[in-house]
Amino acid sequence: MSYMETRHSLNVTGNGTSSGGVFKDIKIVGDAQFQGSVDCMSFRCTGTARVSGDLKSTSFGLSGNLDMDGDLDTGKATVNGRLEVGGNVKAQEIKSNGETTIRGHVAGEQIQMEGTFHIKGRCEAETLGIKGMFRIGGLVTADLVHIGMHSRCTAHEIGGERIEVRRAEGTMLKKLIGSFFLPADFYEGTLDAETIEGDDVYVEYTNAKVVRGKHVTLGPGCRIQQVEYTHEFHNEAGSTVAEAIKTGHGLE
Repeated sequence: MSYMETRHSLNVTGNGTSSGGVFKDIKIVGDAQFQGSVDCMSFRCTGTARVSGDLKSTSFGLSGNLDMDGDLDTGKATVNGRLEVGGNVKAQEIKSNGETTIRGHVAGEQIQMEGTFHIKGRCEAETLGIKGMFRIGGLVTADLVHIGMHSRCTAHEIGGERIEVRRAEGTMLKKLIGSFFLPADFYEGTLDAETIEGDDVYVEYTNAKVVRGKHVTLGPGCRIQQVEYTHEFHNEAGSTVAEAIKTGHGLE
C-alpha cells in the first residue's frame, strides 16, 4: 500500500512543533519538536530537533543536534553534529562525524563513524570503520573491522573475518574536545577489550584477555593474556603476551 497520496512535506524555519505522524519530506532549519513518532521519506535537519518517539525514514541527514527517545530506522544516514538515540539504530549505510550516543544496538550494512561516540549495546555491520574515542558495551561484529583509536577506547568483544586495530593519527580529538589542559597521553589511542576473534587479526596498543584467530599479528603496545591461533602468530614489536597457544591445524 502506498502512502504517497496522503503524505505531505513539512518545512520548519525558525521554531516549530508537531505531534508527529506520517510525512513525505521533512526539512528543518531552526528548532523543531515532534511530540510523537515520525514516519517520512526523507528527514533533513540543519539546527536542533527532538523526537519524542521513533523516527523512520528512507534517508536521514543531520547537521546540528538531534535527540530521540525511540528507534531510528533509515536507509542512508549522514550525521554531522550531535546525535542521541534512546533506542536502536538500523540503517543500510551510516556515515557519522561528531558526537553520537546510542543507548540501544546499532545494525547496518556499511558503517563509518568518526568522532566521539558511546554505543551501549551491540554494533553489527558488513563493513565497519571506526575512528575516534569510543565506548561500545556489547559485541562489535562485521566481516571487515577497521578501528583507529584516539584516547582510551573500550569494546566488550570484537568479532569478524578481518580485524585491524590501530592507533589513529592526527589532531582530530584535540579539535573536538577543544582543550589542551588534559594529560599528554590522553590523546594516545588505546583499546581495552575482553575478546578479539577473527580469521586475520592485527592489533596494536590493545589490552585484551583473549585474541583468537587463524592468523594473529601483534603490533606495538599490546598486553594480551592469551593468544590462540590455528595457523600463524607474529609478535612484531615485542608486546606482552602471557600465553600463546596453537590450537589446531585448520584447512587453508
